[in-house]
Amino acid sequence: MKRTNEASLQEAMERMVDQFGLREKLDEQAIASLWDELAGGMVAKHTVAVKLRNGKLRIKVDSAPLRQELTFMREALLKAVNARLGRPVVEQVVLD
Repeated sequence: MKRTNEASLQEAMERMVDQFGLREKLDEQAIASLWDELAGGMVAKHTVAVKLRNGKLRIKVDSAPLRQELTFMREALLKAVNARLGRPVVEQVVLD
């Protein structure tokens, strides 16, 4: 009986990423690289840090008025990030 390997390279890589616990870090890097596109140039310019931990996206900005404005945009940012990544990654947006 001949064995066949039906898993594609992408599926094998996805399993490996999950097994080694790298998924969250890769998601964080993907969000950081897309941040300018997701948040817009002005927001990205004033963003100090974007971190993802346990489904919480922590965004640190250098402007109190901008932080206040982003408070009202949290749900839209959450939906935009998850839509862009193609799966539910962010459960909550926290502004620092």
